[in-house]
Amino acid sequence: MADGTPRTPIVAEQAADRLYIIDARGRLERRILLDWIHSTSGDEEPAWASLDIEDDDHALPVDVLQARLGGAPSRQIVPLRIAWRIPGFDKNRALKFRHLIFGDPRHPGPLRAQLILWRDRRRAQILVGEAATLDMLRDRFCAQTGGGDGEGTDSPEFAGFVARQAALALDVAERGIRGTRYKVPRFVADGLRTSPKFRAALAELSEKTGRPVADLYREARPLMKEVIARPSALFLDLRARLDRMMFGGYAPEMEIDAAELAKLRSILREHPTAILFTHKTYIDGATPSRLAYENDLPMLHSFGGANLDFAVMGEFFRRSGMIFIRRSFQDQPVYKLVLRHYIAWLLAKRFPLSWAFEGTRSRLGKLMPPKYGLMKYVLDAAHATGTKDVHFVPFVTSFDLIRDVEEYAAEQTGRNKKPESLSWFLGYMKSLKEPSGRIRLDIGNPVVIDAAPAPDDKRALETIAFAVAVEANRVTPLTVTSVMCLILLGMAPRGATAAELLGAIGAVTDWARARDIRLSSELESGDNTALSATVDTLVASGLLTRYEAGSENVYSIDPAKHPMASYYRNIIAHHFLDRAMIELALFELRDGDSGDATAAFWAKIDRLRDLFKFEFFYPPRDEHRAAIEAELARIDPVWDRRLAGGDRGIAQLLRRCQPAVGHAILLPFAEAYSVVAELLARAKPGDAVDEQALLDGALAEGRQAYLLRRISSEAAIGKLLFANGLSLMRHMGLTTDATPVNLAARRALLMELRGLANVMETMRLSTVALADRLPGSGG
Repeated sequence: MADGTPRTPIVAEQAADRLYIIDARGRLERRILLDWIHSTSGDEEPAWASLDIEDDDHALPVDVLQARLGGAPSRQIVPLRIAWRIPGFDKNRALKFRHLIFGDPRHPGPLRAQLILWRDRRRAQILVGEAATLDMLRDRFCAQTGGGDGEGTDSPEFAGFVARQAALALDVAERGIRGTRYKVPRFVADGLRTSPKFRAALAELSEKTGRPVADLYREARPLMKEVIARPSALFLDLRARLDRMMFGGYAPEMEIDAAELAKLRSILREHPTAILFTHKTYIDGATPSRLAYENDLPMLHSFGGANLDFAVMGEFFRRSGMIFIRRSFQDQPVYKLVLRHYIAWLLAKRFPLSWAFEGTRSRLGKLMPPKYGLMKYVLDAAHATGTKDVHFVPFVTSFDLIRDVEEYAAEQTGRNKKPESLSWFLGYMKSLKEPSGRIRLDIGNPVVIDAAPAPDDKRALETIAFAVAVEANRVTPLTVTSVMCLILLGMAPRGATAAELLGAIGAVTDWARARDIRLSSELESGDNTALSATVDTLVASGLLTRYEAGSENVYSIDPAKHPMASYYRNIIAHHFLDRAMIELALFELRDGDSGDATAAFWAKIDRLRDLFKFEFFYPPRDEHRAAIEAELARIDPVWDRRLAGGDRGIAQLLRRCQPAVGHAILLPFAEAYSVVAELLARAKPGDAVDEQALLDGALAEGRQAYLLRRISSEAAIGKLLFANGLSLMRHMGLTTDATPVNLAARRALLMELRGLANVMETMRLSTVALADRLPGSGG
């Protein structure tokens, strides 16, 4: 055990048949361990072998160990090591600058170790790893390596295997005193080279390519060095300190539900796991690793492009757990094989992986369509090696303020993005020190893959990625920032008094509770003090304005800030999507000659679904209709009779829908699409569509439309919004060369979109008219 007693008790008659493996970095450590052996073993001449069991690219010096591995099958192999304790270091893991110069204080050099001993011998703690018999080790060797190189258990390969097993047993003992956060993979390259599955894969590749297996081994060796991360305790501590620095402007503690954290701990311990996080900012990739470090969970392996593997930064990231992957390796079968088996090795050994499943930061706030690349690598690895029960865990980070949003807004409205450089990085890090509120973490239910699909099963891959996205959306909470932006954008250009805001926030949170939608701590508790503190942060940041000179404080969002505010609203827009579609369909029915109102209602729902299919994730149509019906039942238990009753029933349903939110959710998309549709409708017969020129022109036309108030907000001006609108029109067949027929269809779509925008303006006015009657209003 870590306190100096063997994990496997050794009875007296076994005492004379033990072999101690001493993992010592020098003569001083070896002397301490030999003194301990002589004082505790009872043997006059105990058998031992000493070597520094390093995890590097060089063969272990196992000659002495090999010579002493004989004996009865029941002979005990007992591993020993020194764990150097540093006062105060293990408690708060506070890195000092001198540690980067003189090295990890947990692995002191000879002079430093001697100085430590002179001060306090108790700081050299004896670790005794779990003992194993020779028979057990031989069985393990055959099971894990298939018998190795064929020379049996008298070979140097078996001796090296025993040494590595000793080191792993000691690592387990050391984690007992240092923590699970320091569980790092050891001897990965050796594990791959000796794996029967890896050898079989190389043999199969040899047959396909006609190249000798030996040549493939030689090619694989430097590729392993390129791909395999080499995390260490020192660099994990350093990475954790940098993570804390990045979150300097946020509250010190990240909020997370204790039950979800306990569930995640169990999943990481028992299953091959990948944590897939949503990507809103440069720094949200650090929240899963920070959570793991601060809660003593196993470290996470992340992924990065090979272009980042340079000089000091590349080494830092590799030593803190990053796996660098080439951008393209379609025609590099050995590289592909090494990467596949390395990922499978990590999964099998319960080393969790982590990446942003959207692939890039969301520029609009809402979830981006998932990228399949890394998920495919993992599933292909699991399929090739037979790895079962892979768990994909959705992970959502919610920030009160995101410093990247101003950059996104500038980029989407056509202003030039600042190039990423050292000065940019220093400025970004400085901005992170500004007060930014709280961070909340939400962990979804895992998407469990019992058996990985075949590499060519694209439909299965899409289904898995969609399931992760849907679960990530489900656990995304409403926050003060997102709710206030939703409310104020829905009322704009009118502002709202503090009483009106509180009433509206109360209505939204009550609505969300009834639907089991998650709420941030301030919204859940109804703590007005905490709510006010968050609002003060938003006002100080400039996102919200507060007018205090009158008899009541009035809150609003400056029109120039609408693109930024829409980002926060879009984060939660999916929660309100069904409600928004219902409201918009009902308002359209109220203003039109519907005939069969029920049939017309569902036709409008289907049309809205089709119009915004490039913005939101929908379930299959039958499931979506059931969800719409469930929402209607919450609005009015007899909704079907009211809908069938025509105008009067529709009016009753609309009253029960107040305050309306549909315009706040869907108006920017309809307005943005109308800009694109108008540009297409202006074409002359025979004109071809230059899509890039059209998107560039849409930025200028969108700005003009806003100045003329043909669109209501700059939030409807954005490259991605226009691109999604163009994708819709391409899907509808409207981007082919102009003809009288498709020009008429373009104009019809433009009129439809403008009609929707007009209906949503009516919805906004109804909400504004209701403001004085909301609970808590001073009116």
